[in-house]
Amino acid sequence: MELRSLRHFIAVVEEGGMTAAADALRISQPALSRQMSGLEDELGVTLFIRGNRAREIELTSEGRLLYRRAREIMELADRARSEMRDGHDIAGDVHIAAAQSAVMRVVARAAVLLRERHPNITVQLHDDFGANIMERLDNGLADFGVLVQPADMGRYGSLPLPGGDPMGLLMRRDHPLAGRIGIGPQDLDGVPLIVPRGVLGRGDLSGWLGRCAKRLRVVGTTNLMYNAGCFVREGYACAVGPRGMVDTSPESGLCFRPFEPAVSTHLAIAWKDDRPMPPAAEAFLEALREVL
Repeated sequence: MELRSLRHFIAVVEEGGMTAAADALRISQPALSRQMSGLEDELGVTLFIRGNRAREIELTSEGRLLYRRAREIMELADRARSEMRDGHDIAGDVHIAAAQSAVMRVVARAAVLLRERHPNITVQLHDDFGANIMERLDNGLADFGVLVQPADMGRYGSLPLPGGDPMGLLMRRDHPLAGRIGIGPQDLDGVPLIVPRGVLGRGDLSGWLGRCAKRLRVVGTTNLMYNAGCFVREGYACAVGPRGMVDTSPESGLCFRPFEPAVSTHLAIAWKDDRPMPPAAEAFLEALREVL
């Protein structure tokens, strides 16, 4: 597969059809259609469900998979081109995939030190959760991943990050539990909850919940507490998550109550140590070690 064909395939998907993509790419629509047909022939699959008109186009399951992989391939190609162009100057991007946490302030301090030393380095943040962060690390789409522990760190280099996030319940100020100082496992019985996706996968609260775990009523999952806060504010559910991620001032209409007994998350930053690290990433890791 040629990179040019993949770029054009991405354009067809993102522009919503052959005609719009051809206009954006400044090539003829018949030429683009032939190129896409050639890509299908090369792969031996059908990528598009074509409608009666050129603008009506829908991806098959194979097309959706190729779109995901094509974006990853182009991101890697663009990064490689940037790193080669930078030569001996320490410049370029450092990609950090991270779970939401106040501990990111430590990572931010390292970024400040990095910018002071190398102003041509840019930090690219990707908000995500455990499994996706590891996939980005493994595929080379992230230089570093900030992971909530426990996680399988055996195939990574890593450093523990100091501090942690007290966990608790985000709710409306008029919720019956808002009058509590703390929230116990039995208080969650029957309460509709939005839960961070990683918390469910790791079983972070299994020990804290004990026998109450079977009665947990999960009605949604999230990667971003801000988005969960919007649902909480509208009365959809309460949200389990770390303290300090959402505005809980009196004007917000929301409040946060910590879990009792206390539960806190702990995080570590990881990187693939079985392949060469780009100079910009090496410079960031050096700055991080100094901050820590």
